[in-house]
Amino acid sequence: MRHEHFERSGVALRPPEWRIVRMLRTRDDIGPIEAELAANIGDARAAQAIDGFLQVLAMLGQHGWNAPLILRPGARSVSDDELNLARFVLHCAEQDRDTATAEAMMLVAPQAILPLVEAGTRLGLPLLCEECRDRLRCPLTFQ
Repeated sequence: MRHEHFERSGVALRPPEWRIVRMLRTRDDIGPIEAELAANIGDARAAQAIDGFLQVLAMLGQHGWNAPLILRPGARSVSDDELNLARFVLHCAEQDRDTATAEAMMLVAPQAILPLVEAGTRLGLPLLCEECRDRLRCPLTFQ
């Protein structure tokens, strides 16, 4: 059991990163997040994101070097493992393949590197779509 102090000040998480952290923390009851995603980006994209998320979790569980430290749902801070997983997913979705592959090497065994990057892409793309839609709805956006 690890006992560590997690007081991160100044961690700036983008909305998709924060969504991934929330998904990790509530992985046992993903229904409310799926419903929230479906309301924001539609049923098909929400299902794609949830499918990618479940595949990422399955690969981490089956091929991961160690279990990531996931904090409880009400925690105010973010663990290094949560932050790294969220950033990994965005690297996958934003087509930063070299960085995503290098990070995947630290997360899973060699045979699961490419499937993990692919699952991260399936998870991250709908979340980036949600972020873009939020920007368009912002009253400060001048079009």
